[in-house]
Order: sequence, then C-alpha cells, then structure tokens
Amino acid sequence: MAALNDFNPDAVADDREIIPAGNYTAQIIESDLASTKSGGTMLRLTWEILDGPLARRRVWENLNIVNSNPDAQAIAERSLKRICNAVGHQGVLNDSQQLHFKPVEIAVAIQPPKGEYGESNTVKGYKPAGQPGAAAPQQQGVGAPAAGTGNRPWN
Repeated sequence: MAALNDFNPDAVADDREIIPAGNYTAQIIESDLASTKSGGTMLRLTWEILDGPLARRRVWENLNIVNSNPDAQAIAERSLKRICNAVGHQGVLNDSQQLHFKPVEIAVAIQPPKGEYGESNTVKGYKPAGQPGAAAPQQQGVGAPAAGTGNRPWN
C-alpha cells in the first residue's frame, strides 16, 4: 500500500479538457519538426495561454510546411507568415525558436470529432497581443474568389 496523503482528485484541473473557443493571449513555448506519414515535414508548435482562468493551459498546432499537397503547404506557409507578423519577426526565419516566448493573441476554435479522434482545439488566427479587436480567423481558401461571385470570401 502507498500512502497518498489525502489526495483529492477534485482539486486537480484536467489540462486535457477542450479549451472554450475564443481569443487568448498566448506564446509559443516549444517547437520542433516532425515527419508526416506522407513523407512531408510538419512544424509542431505548443502554445501556452498566459493569463485569465485558463493561464498555463496549452494548445497544440501542426503546420505542414513541406507537403505533397500544395494547398496544405500553402495554408501552413500563410499561418507561419501570420505568426511571424504577430510576434513582430521580420526577414528570414531561420529557427522556430525565434518565435518563442513572444505574446500573441490567438483565436482558438473547437474542431469536431473526426474518425477515431475526439474533438480538439485548433488555432484559427493570430494577431499582436494588446491590439484592439479579435484575432483574424485563418480560413482555408482565403484569397480565392468565392464561387460564382468574382468577390473575395470576406466581401
């Protein structure tokens, strides 16, 4: 038998619960490169919320920076550009650590369950911390005309 000194599981927050959708001030605290199943490369980012009741909670994001699908790669490149803009990085990015520990306002959404995976959080937008207004959501296909209208999707 092991003495647990009156451990109370109700007093411990479960950091794997879904974070409610919304805007949060966060920073990248970890990043690394990993191979994808299809032979590409993804940049894995760990965001940590900095303040409020969810301070220290984390959100994970994978960017397919090398992918056989040009659309997937373009989406990742746009996201990485937006992150660079939000942290104030200018010029060539040589190492993802150049993005670490710089506050950003991220827009967090909830991704519905898919296949064998349950619902999860996803980052949908980035903006410099402390600016008024919401973080601009990132949408697939932004920049392409809406079907049949000749207008941009945001018009």
